[in-house]
Amino acid sequence: MWSGQFVHLTQSWNNNKCLHPNATTWMDDLRKSGYHTHSMGKLDYTSGHHSVSNRVEAWTRDVPFLLRQEGRPVTDLVGDASTKRVMIKDWTITDAAVQWIRNTTASLTQPFALYLGLNLPHPYRTDSLGPTAGGSTFRTSPYWLNKVSYNQVSVPKWLRFKDMHPVDYYSTVTKNCSGHFTEEEIRNIRAFYYAMCAETDGMLGEVMAALRDTGSLNKTVVLFTSDHGDLAMEHRQFYKMSMFEGSSHVPLLIMGPGVKSGFEVSLPVSLVDIYPTVLDLAGVPQTGGLSGHSLIPLISRVSIHSAEPHPAWAFSEYHGCNANTSTYMLRIAEWKYIAYADGLNVPPQLFNLSKDESELRNIASQFPDVCQDLDKLLRSIVDYPSVSKSVHRYNKQQFLEWKQSLGDSYSQVIASLRWHVDWKKDAKSYERDIDEWLLGLD
Repeated sequence: MWSGQFVHLTQSWNNNKCLHPNATTWMDDLRKSGYHTHSMGKLDYTSGHHSVSNRVEAWTRDVPFLLRQEGRPVTDLVGDASTKRVMIKDWTITDAAVQWIRNTTASLTQPFALYLGLNLPHPYRTDSLGPTAGGSTFRTSPYWLNKVSYNQVSVPKWLRFKDMHPVDYYSTVTKNCSGHFTEEEIRNIRAFYYAMCAETDGMLGEVMAALRDTGSLNKTVVLFTSDHGDLAMEHRQFYKMSMFEGSSHVPLLIMGPGVKSGFEVSLPVSLVDIYPTVLDLAGVPQTGGLSGHSLIPLISRVSIHSAEPHPAWAFSEYHGCNANTSTYMLRIAEWKYIAYADGLNVPPQLFNLSKDESELRNIASQFPDVCQDLDKLLRSIVDYPSVSKSVHRYNKQQFLEWKQSLGDSYSQVIASLRWHVDWKKDAKSYERDIDEWLLGLD
């Protein structure tokens, strides 16, 4: 979203290896063109963020062991029917954004661009699991939960373990979702997630109210989106790191002057499209080298000819933790095609979303011609076998440097990461697995 480029072009391989601090973003382009820009909240798109556990899990993803890296997903009901502010940090940031709109925009002599990054609806850190714990607690209050039609919350179907794709099975285990869950637990997790989404929407409402009260709403473009979704127990997983719809299909809402109202774009679009779209909306000349396409020809109230029409496909890739190989997804028409690693050692997946919206039937073996055509298109976008090799080499190099930096404390530190419960059951064996991986061929 920030760079307007695909991940393999920026080499943002995981949550720690992101953009260079001096990388140009669309906010930079707006500022250079005379906009007053202001960013608030979550801004972890440059390298160096996230925990040691998170990066080590990503580096060692293709070491042949299975360790639970997350806490088991749980729910936590707090407060009462009047408790509106559950995620205090996000509300504090929202309050600051609202005050900025009310106090600053009226006195500006130049147009403004405000970015507000929220943490919700991420699950909260499970504090009982210690300081290295990840986010596996779905927390809300009765105020927000009462907005969810609980009886309409579905319990998704799951494949049997033996029928899972090997990468999905790895994700299920490392996300600590391979144990037994009752239907009530699953429905509660999903209902709490929806309630957390409702709280997020409440924060957006505060921003919209501030724009309306200051007379700015009708002359301001508002864009709402997310960097990922949450599976919320679909496919026996929670969290993200997956190409299934719950994780990869995110909202993108745009309103403002010149934008069609109540219109839905049928083409699959992408976060990389935001950069050129924002520049178009602001009347700023386009930057070269972007992977995305402006959405203005698709959403404008007036007909606009595009010299380079938006493609019929959307592309996504993932190289981080909770997936034991690089993953590449192509979405076009009714098809979702997912390729892995070098395209040879891990089988692909193919889903017909018009007939299988739950993505439970991998039909790659039944439609080899479709897979061949989509793989050809995918390779025209990215040389994914080559990219996968680059990530593999990067992971080994980074892990080896980290290991050497620890010296004699290596065994103690690696045993204390998020996988510590499973690691300590056979620490020496897991260390040997890593040593063999480091010595293996690239």
